[in-house]
Amino acid sequence: MQFGADLPLWVAWLYYEEGLKQDEIATHLGISRSSVFNLLQKARDEGIVTITIDPTRLERADLSVELKEKGQLAECYVLPSSSGGAALSEQIGRLGARIFEQKLEKDDIVGVAWGRTVMALSKALSPTSMPGVTVAQVTGSSIATYDFSPELCTSNIAARLNARCVNLHAPGVVSNAKMKSLLMQEPIVGQHFDLLRHCTKSLFGVTHITGPTLLEDTGVMTEELLRQYQDKGAVGFASGYFFDIDGAIIRTGFDDCHLVMPIDDFLNVPERLCIGGGPEKVDAIHGMLKARIATILITDQETAKAVCANLSVV
Repeated sequence: MQFGADLPLWVAWLYYEEGLKQDEIATHLGISRSSVFNLLQKARDEGIVTITIDPTRLERADLSVELKEKGQLAECYVLPSSSGGAALSEQIGRLGARIFEQKLEKDDIVGVAWGRTVMALSKALSPTSMPGVTVAQVTGSSIATYDFSPELCTSNIAARLNARCVNLHAPGVVSNAKMKSLLMQEPIVGQHFDLLRHCTKSLFGVTHITGPTLLEDTGVMTEELLRQYQDKGAVGFASGYFFDIDGAIIRTGFDDCHLVMPIDDFLNVPERLCIGGGPEKVDAIHGMLKARIATILITDQETAKAVCANLSVV
């Protein structure tokens, strides 16, 4: 069987279907073993080959069960510790992609809040075709970095799923409360928030608010604005809202200028999937669980241990 000039497909066929070893394929095709390795990786990247692992087994691990019970979650998935070189956000993003793929249904409306781990998830999704799915941005736009923007999170996910993409074409933060009120009266903005009220799933990250943070990097907030929340006891930010260690939502005048899905509408979404981890986010995840913002959590082993150590049943 031949595949013409489509070397990634030909190499993948020989390796996965005919069971040849990489050095055997190299000899057969007259190429180097390193080329075979790179072509196999390209086959995975292009969706020629998909490798399926059942990630639901991770939900049955003792640590997952403990965090699920203490956090009053519907589901919890804990990524085992790894010595791999990939950034933790990328590792959690890959696991999140596999969980997200399994949970998606053909007519879902998915509200997406920005985050670097959400971005990693979007890049790790396997290409598929789900034209009945709608992927919608839950907060307004912000300044983009070279590799990240809220709009890109939404559009990447939609592109991978071949789904409908609905970005919110309005700034995430405006100059004053009156401007926000005027924008919310615009028909196109009102229609977007009406769509969000029909979300069946939401996907979001969780952010710490001390030290370097995405909130400042993207221009959403200044250090002074963040300090106002810190002074009120805020420890984290998720889905457009700040909260303290006990889960109380913290507000300042900034909220009157922030275009985001109303918290009551967000909490009405049946499945709310949060992905994130790392030692700097332990308190943020603790507070987020207390606030009942997530129904499903995907995190890493060390973060899960630290959260469980400090979290009584909420």
